[in-house]
Amino acid sequence: MLIRIVRIAAIAFVLGWVAPSVSLAQSDAEAAAELRERIAVMIEGARCNNVVNCRVLGLGYRPCGGPEEYVAYSIWRTQIDEVSSLAAEYNFLREEMEDAAGTVGTCEVLSKPGVNCVRARCVTIPVRR
Repeated sequence: MLIRIVRIAAIAFVLGWVAPSVSLAQSDAEAAAELRERIAVMIEGARCNNVVNCRVLGLGYRPCGGPEEYVAYSIWRTQIDEVSSLAAEYNFLREEMEDAAGTVGTCEVLSKPGVNCVRARCVTIPVRR
């Protein structure tokens, strides 16, 4: 049965019944959005007692290096290994998407912000220059 499905898919591709580049791009974008949402849910709230509970996570990919954004999260109530794994998968996928699209950036690398515990929530603090 599996061989038959693979053959049908190959025939559909050859005959142009499917547009693989469009569907792959859409599925990559959908997968990235889903991963980003899962990360957001896991770090939501970022509860803290003090700054010791807070960390910064770089997410995404910029063509000249570094992440697209930084988010604050708490090690107090977060499954750190799972968040780290999802972030690595998300970052890799975003890099693949940017490379496939041939995106060129301004080569401005975001500075990693500081983090603090404000009103029992971890928040990022911009770096002063």
